[in-house]
Amino acid sequence: MFKKLFSFPALLVIVLLLTACGAKPQDNTLNVWITWGDNPAQLQALFDKFGESSGYKVIVTAPVEQDKILPALTGSAPPDVLILSGGDLVKSYAKEGLVAELSSAIQSGGIDLNDIYPAPLAQCKQADQIWCLPWGADIYALFWNKDAFEAAGLDPERPPQTLEELEEYAEKLTIVNSDGSIEQIGFIPDQAWSHSDLYVRMFGGFWYNEDGTQLTANSQPMIDMLRWQQKFYSKYGYDKVLAFSTGFGDQYMSPDYPFYTGKLAMYVDGEWQTGPNFISALKPELNYGVVPFPYPADHPERANTGVVQGTVAVIPANVKNPEASAKLLAWMMSPEIVAEEMCANANLPTSKKAAKDPCFTENPKFKVFLDLMASPNAFYIITTPISLEFNDAYGLVEEQVLHTGADPVPLLNQLQEEFAPKLEKALKP
Repeated sequence: MFKKLFSFPALLVIVLLLTACGAKPQDNTLNVWITWGDNPAQLQALFDKFGESSGYKVIVTAPVEQDKILPALTGSAPPDVLILSGGDLVKSYAKEGLVAELSSAIQSGGIDLNDIYPAPLAQCKQADQIWCLPWGADIYALFWNKDAFEAAGLDPERPPQTLEELEEYAEKLTIVNSDGSIEQIGFIPDQAWSHSDLYVRMFGGFWYNEDGTQLTANSQPMIDMLRWQQKFYSKYGYDKVLAFSTGFGDQYMSPDYPFYTGKLAMYVDGEWQTGPNFISALKPELNYGVVPFPYPADHPERANTGVVQGTVAVIPANVKNPEASAKLLAWMMSPEIVAEEMCANANLPTSKKAAKDPCFTENPKFKVFLDLMASPNAFYIITTPISLEFNDAYGLVEEQVLHTGADPVPLLNQLQEEFAPKLEKALKP
């Protein structure tokens, strides 16, 4: 039998006293989940600053595996803020009612949308609704090895300006042994991963129309883009290029990465390579340059084209304290915090005010990427509720075209036939 310790009047007095002393009846812990993060301690230290100024205790979990996200969003205890490495799934989450529309959080937190670069912000919008906010951004450009250029008789200070020049340079920079094996290669379009999003923009299209309401998988720009990439394999033999490049990905965080050693003379990569954790740390003596990716000679208006990707933040729909989540999001989006976090990771700040920090402007190679994000030709990854499924299917098509020489037309027609009805169905209210 339990002993009765307090009468009801006594309990009421205790509650009133605790309230008068400022005790908070609700939990003051906020959970932040991040799907990336090579340095969780740095992220925790950053969010501790919010805790120190707000009275909340912030617990950062990073990196969180992707397969844990959906159960958390559909469960009763989601994180208070979820930070994703990209926006591909946000519209799918929104359609299922798993993330909150952020207009009220933006207004209550005083978040200045005019301070956010248009391209990264656009990926979060759907009509008049905003489902995420871009915290940091990535964009891609062409890297070239100046020593390899000089050895090939090319001007090491003049990278290719057009797609046509890129092909010419790639041929001059490729060395084939007497047995047909490749010793050095000028350019591999899908190293270290697919860059079809950038290339198809150079050819004047994308796999969705601009508002994401129609699939354009078999459009002429898609066909031209894949055939252009295919040439860099077919010229020297699909099997020989694959044999040469096997294992490149495993060397990405290594001084033996083929671009660092000159075995790969040109390739596409992101701004982080110019920061303190990659080339500067792994191959500080590397003589290299960075330039916006070349444009088609007959379309000079496409110069300085880039495709913005990167980190976005969402608030799950059923968080326990929406007001606290909104305050945390507003703090995250402040120029000072954006600058601090993106400088620490050598990523692009999405805040125009943050971008003025010397951390981003003093390195001329990094500034190439910053200027690309501010370019009128900066695009964003168009996403839809079927993005994840379509991206997987397109990846298989790209692999067949580039690595086995398959004709892209029937494969893209199949994609269009299969996924156009799925998109139409997914967009229905």
